[in-house]
Amino acid sequence: MPDAPPPPPVTWRSLCIGALLALFLNIACPYSVLMLQNAGLTSDYITAGAMMLFLVLVGLVNPLLKLCYRPLALRQGELIVIYTMMIVASAIPTWGLVTNLFHILTRPFYYATPENRWASLIQPLLPSWLVPQEPEVARYFYEGLPLGQHIPWRPWLVPMLAWGGAMLAVFLQMIATMILLRRPWVEQERLVFPLTQLPLEMLRGGEDHVFPPLFRSPLMWLGFALPFFLQVLRGLHHYFFFIPEVQTYFDPLSLFRDTVQLQIFVNFAIIGLSYFLHLHVAFSVWFFHLLSRAETGTFNLIGYQVKGINEALTGSSTALSFQGMGAMLALVVSILWNARQHLVGVLRAAFGKAGAADDHDEILSYRAAVWLWLGCALFFFVWLVAAGLPPLAALVFMGSAQVIFLAVARVIAQGGIGFTASTMLPQPFTVYALGTAAIGGKGLANISLSYSWAAELRTTVMASAANGLKLAHAGRVHSRRLFWAMVLALVVGMLGAGWITLYLNYTYGGINMRQFGVPSLAYSFLQNKLLNPVGADQIHPRLWFTALGAGIMGLLIWLQHHYLWWPLHYIGLPVSDSWVMGWAWFSVFLGWLLKAIIFKFTGTRGYHLFKPLFLGFIAGQLMGGALWMVVDAALGEAGNFVYIGVP
Repeated sequence: MPDAPPPPPVTWRSLCIGALLALFLNIACPYSVLMLQNAGLTSDYITAGAMMLFLVLVGLVNPLLKLCYRPLALRQGELIVIYTMMIVASAIPTWGLVTNLFHILTRPFYYATPENRWASLIQPLLPSWLVPQEPEVARYFYEGLPLGQHIPWRPWLVPMLAWGGAMLAVFLQMIATMILLRRPWVEQERLVFPLTQLPLEMLRGGEDHVFPPLFRSPLMWLGFALPFFLQVLRGLHHYFFFIPEVQTYFDPLSLFRDTVQLQIFVNFAIIGLSYFLHLHVAFSVWFFHLLSRAETGTFNLIGYQVKGINEALTGSSTALSFQGMGAMLALVVSILWNARQHLVGVLRAAFGKAGAADDHDEILSYRAAVWLWLGCALFFFVWLVAAGLPPLAALVFMGSAQVIFLAVARVIAQGGIGFTASTMLPQPFTVYALGTAAIGGKGLANISLSYSWAAELRTTVMASAANGLKLAHAGRVHSRRLFWAMVLALVVGMLGAGWITLYLNYTYGGINMRQFGVPSLAYSFLQNKLLNPVGADQIHPRLWFTALGAGIMGLLIWLQHHYLWWPLHYIGLPVSDSWVMGWAWFSVFLGWLLKAIIFKFTGTRGYHLFKPLFLGFIAGQLMGGALWMVVDAALGEAGNFVYIGVP
């Protein structure tokens, strides 16, 4: 008899479990960050909360199900679906969108004073269908509701629908982009995708054993024990001051006559992830960071400065920020050029022409993906224009945002340390590319509101979707239902995060909880641009540095592709000067050094032998943080900040 067809990987129970866990993350993370003031479960590309839950699911819950009644155990394909839904939803609750968004929408009304003149300067520029205008809405958001009153859902209804539709369009466009580029990245270029290494190793051999082989490795538990023990000590020190705390953050090094500082921070999750990078990729990540700081230090010593301010959350200097943007532009051009034959086939498939690319193993047909991408782009363009952004500015803003998101997703897929950010934001790039006169007051207010989802850039749906598609390819999960699973995760995540954020702020008062820096930066940016218009004298130097960054990046890409002996990989340049990389570089250096030593003395055999040790580093760092989050939540303790990623 022929073998029975394999069961579908996207089952109803995998969808239900994935949706419930996505909802849990989007409720638990805002609560943990706002109330307990802990490290973010979803604040970085490593999606720590999702990986913690996956460790428990694969290492504890599923083995118990196998022991009790094996048919109840989740299969590999189902686990991949669940994890993909969790990492996609992880880009939503706090720094990715929701918590920032509600604070940005209420801030100009609660914090308006006669001194800052926000009532006359900023409030008239905000559309009523995007921002609730009633003074009590903002007041009670920050001070808490009077006894007996309920959350004012009615004033929030239209803004939530408007923002929900726009953000869903942006997120779907990101997923469509990754569907269109999955084959070149995964099958043709065979990028490493370091963030998928731990979940893949957890799943390997799981179908044939009660406990996956990774969980039976002594080396894995040795690697797990070291960071876990340090995390336990750090948490105990918070509760009992007489228990010593082992420091992993040291005094920064001051260079160039104290004008530049190098952070020295040890994070075992970053060390573990760096082990899975190619040596020349890991080397370029930390080397380019040092080189960028040296460039900033040189500018400081000679007194060179581009006219105007260096915007927050960008590079260490204006010159380096725009060089980074140029590098990202060159990287995106390179991505599209290398995938040109595939993309031509995709367009042929979209328009029903001969020579169409085969899409049987994609989670969405190429025709549907292309039209989804175009439809979402058109919808968001119309949304931006309706909100007050001139058409040309809307195109520049959308284009620069897509470049940054795609470049960072590529950096994560190829040099994925899990903790990084862009050196440029789409808001300042749009302003300095066109000038404030071409954008206008309402346009400036519109792009300032976008700081809610396009500012810190420590996590994005695009990068999560790329990792999810890599896992789906490795697990042969080619079902079209996986796309709808991602959509479900997005919708559930936005609803859950929106509800818990409003509930906590209106119940306890936003001023009594952890304050986010991005809302302040959004209105500082807007106020500065309204009071200090940007003209050609500030635009031209920045564009020259953008061109310089693109030229350097283009040269590095050319050298990498034409000379095997060339030691520097280009992937480290675009994010080299980001503030997150300032915290992560030393751990990348340690991971690179340990891998280089292992390769030097044991070769490829040693690399495979020590893999469980470095996977244990990642798991131990995360689960140590998870332990104290559970303890703090049970005891109602706030401020026990146990590092999961960067501070």
